[in-house]
Amino acid sequence: MQTVMNILGQGLALGAVYLLGALGLTIIYGVMGVVNLAHGELVMLGSYVIALTAGTVGYPLAVVLAFLGVGALGYVLDLVLIRFLYHKPVASMLGTWGLGMVIRQGVILLFGTELRYVALPIGGSLAIGFGANLGWWRIVLIIGSALAAAAVAVIIVRTRFGVQMRAVIANPLAAESLGLRAAHVNRWTFALGCALAGIAGALVAPLRTVFPGMGLPYLVGAFLVVILAGLGNVRSTIVWSLIIGVAFAAVAVPASDILANIVVWCGALAIIAARRSAIAVARV
Repeated sequence: MQTVMNILGQGLALGAVYLLGALGLTIIYGVMGVVNLAHGELVMLGSYVIALTAGTVGYPLAVVLAFLGVGALGYVLDLVLIRFLYHKPVASMLGTWGLGMVIRQGVILLFGTELRYVALPIGGSLAIGFGANLGWWRIVLIIGSALAAAAVAVIIVRTRFGVQMRAVIANPLAAESLGLRAAHVNRWTFALGCALAGIAGALVAPLRTVFPGMGLPYLVGAFLVVILAGLGNVRSTIVWSLIIGVAFAAVAVPASDILANIVVWCGALAIIAARRSAIAVARV
């Protein structure tokens, strides 16, 4: 039972990391049709904000700065680049991949390649039963991820901006014909998606080494979630983040991370193949 509890604890924490990364990706694609391959670098920027400012202004304010700073950068990026890539999946992949390289090299020029470390704001662990423990900061990460998902759901369902987002998703041309500024909605949606990436980087910084190339694993994990959940589907994103996190921990805890990566990706490919087969059969 101790192993089972460790798997559940670590799986929930890992699922929270996947969810934070995938939320921004899925709302950006759902509204704008942009496949953002620079998302990992935006997570990295959130971690750098924490590494550079937490010791000076305190961790809570540094998290706010990561959210606002990366979100503001996203707003500017939409003005100068992303707005030319709306609903062009191939062009957006190429454009945002190049953008990610520019961000990564820019960080190297400004701050160098040395590794940075962020002290845990909250130390210690909580006994979760049967001799298993879960670090307090991982619990904070799980709670923060749940709050972020709830906030996104409330924005989409309960706010005027959420109604505008859904209108643009359904039919951007019809929304504009009724007086809605689709470009304005797109710009703020991209800023929100980037801000969520900043929050992800801020919360995982104390658990990971901060360096310019740290964003790629988060991009890969987030894309695995959105591929299985479906781009633009927030509810399924939450479910699949937890499934993948627990599945990874189920192999990594008793065996190794390398084997867990192999098993999870093989399982994901099998699910995708099964779905394609089912679609093909249904068409026949």
